[in-house]
Amino acid sequence: MNSPPPHRGKVFLYKKFPFGDGGESDKRLIVVNEPDGDSDWLFIKTTSKRKIHDNQGCYSSDNLYVLNAKEDNVFELKTWVQFQELYPIPALAMSVANKFGEMKRIGTLKPQIIQAILNCLRKSPDLSPNELSRLK
Repeated sequence: MNSPPPHRGKVFLYKKFPFGDGGESDKRLIVVNEPDGDSDWLFIKTTSKRKIHDNQGCYSSDNLYVLNAKEDNVFELKTWVQFQELYPIPALAMSVANKFGEMKRIGTLKPQIIQAILNCLRKSPDLSPNELSRLK
């Protein structure tokens, strides 16, 4: 199995992540592509609030991957990785967010964990071929 590229699998804490309903909350986001130069960074979000599945593994039909607590040395609690949509952040916005502390890298997933998440993500019925092509 190949190791993930340098940025894919990094986990960031996004302070005051904006939700579609106008609310905001601190969110942990996972990089799922390998941004180069000025290309967007693509993220998926995570939650520690219980979803429909409890056992670790892939639930692509529900756009979820479940991680056990401390499984990957990044998430202290059981975590549901959600991928019903990808969140692109332009490279310049990433640079500014890092500079001003709005986003902070908090760790990197183990290669086998990010690969399992990506394999699951690619099976999602809700992501378009265009979105999936951006994972490369």
